[in-house]
Amino acid sequence: MLEMALAALLVSVAIFAIGGRASTTSHTAAPLVLPEAEDGTDLPCPWCRAQTREADDHCPSCGQRFG
Repeated sequence: MLEMALAALLVSVAIFAIGGRASTTSHTAAPLVLPEAEDGTDLPCPWCRAQTREADDHCPSCGQRFG
């Protein structure tokens, strides 16, 4: 009976430790913040991060096609 209680305690501690470690790695990613400007250059290119306009169908900097 004591062995079962000890095994359950160790499993609970292991699950808690693994769960705590997984949640800290998800917070390391920086949130995506899109800059806003008055001149319409509010959308950065997802590949090179250059400023683009809403009407652009490709990046003027790297040439990648949007959509």
